[in-house]
Amino acid sequence: VMELLLNKINKIVPKELIVLDLIEDKSKIKIVVDSAKSVDLNTTTYLAKRIRKSELLDVVYPDGYQLEVSSPGIDAPLVHPIQFEKNIGRDLLINEFDNPNGIIAKLTDASENGFNAVSENGDEISYSYDQIKSAIVKVKF
Repeated sequence: VMELLLNKINKIVPKELIVLDLIEDKSKIKIVVDSAKSVDLNTTTYLAKRIRKSELLDVVYPDGYQLEVSSPGIDAPLVHPIQFEKNIGRDLLINEFDNPNGIIAKLTDASENGFNAVSENGDEISYSYDQIKSAIVKVKF
């Protein structure tokens, strides 16, 4: 049911947005979206209205549902190539499978298959997305 729902929701979502996650907890549905630009409140509100108007969820949840549409949190791992592309120039905490502490490196380039970065000691490194456990933008305050 969730995969079918996700496919139908993907057809409603504007082309510039990517559905990163669909989380269901009883009749509470959370949809996480991102895009090359930042996702603002107007975008998530618009998308929530579009999904409600489509009546897709009414079929699955005839007794009602609670819908939340949001963008990933600031500390959420990057999971889609578009997220890497929009964070070029930022420092990432990259968790490799064989390095539990992770490394910090500046993201220099990203493509559909992987990304390049420069480590703190100046080494250029390249990864394919399946070579890393996670990558999170290191936020500076």
